[in-house]
Amino acid sequence: MNKLGKHGPIYHLPQVGDPPPLSVQFLGVNYCESDYCNIRELAQVTVFGLVRSGQGSVTVGTRTLTARQGDVFILPAGCYHEVVSDPQHEEQWSYIWLNISGNWILKMLEAYQLLPHIVVQNSGLAPLFHEAIDNAKHTSAQELQTELQIILMRIIVCLSEVLRKQGDTLTSTVQSIKQFLNNSVFSPYDTSELSSQIGVSTRHMNRLFKKEVGTTLYNYVITKKIESAKRMLVDTQLTISEIGYKLGYFDPHYFSNLFHSKTNVRPSDFRKTFREMQ
Repeated sequence: MNKLGKHGPIYHLPQVGDPPPLSVQFLGVNYCESDYCNIRELAQVTVFGLVRSGQGSVTVGTRTLTARQGDVFILPAGCYHEVVSDPQHEEQWSYIWLNISGNWILKMLEAYQLLPHIVVQNSGLAPLFHEAIDNAKHTSAQELQTELQIILMRIIVCLSEVLRKQGDTLTSTVQSIKQFLNNSVFSPYDTSELSSQIGVSTRHMNRLFKKEVGTTLYNYVITKKIESAKRMLVDTQLTISEIGYKLGYFDPHYFSNLFHSKTNVRPSDFRKTFREMQ
């Protein structure tokens, strides 16, 4: 249940003409009460947030991570979203947020390899988020959308660079594992083949991967496959069975149930909802 115990400024950018492929609909600052809880069952917007103070948890699908001061969180459209204050933390949970619509945003997140990442720690991007809020206060509505699109692009590029630098600290073994998994989205998940190629046992691979990347091999692969499925549901005429087959799932019922378990929505409902938005 939503408990929107919060206050703070909200800025709305009214749409003029046809919907653009990328736009910031709303932005603002939330100063949250200790019981704050914001839930979207099937989000139709992508949310970027920068934690200004305090601590909370953010959930995308079935994955939940903690977000702290200086972290950026990314909640992609087409998923279950949940943002919750940590009532045990002594400092108030507050964050700057941008709600983004349009069919380009998920493609940009994929292009810059941001989709698997819910929280980017120690982002160093507070100045960009504050710039967005300052522009919303002082810029005319006609010019604001263009300026926010530029800021959003800078945020995406900078987040990608932060992750690249963090990735430079990965061991060569984990880098090889990630490369293999990234190239295997359209194949059945097979740890034995991966173990044979890397030369490390499955158990040891999983332990290394979770320690350095923050998630298990299986969850990393499933996240990649689900995001690919979402794009095909929206951008192609392939049937749900055909999409599942392309992703290595030969049982359409299993694929549909897996998609539902990770997104809280059936593939058919996801396709209907997001095609109506275009």
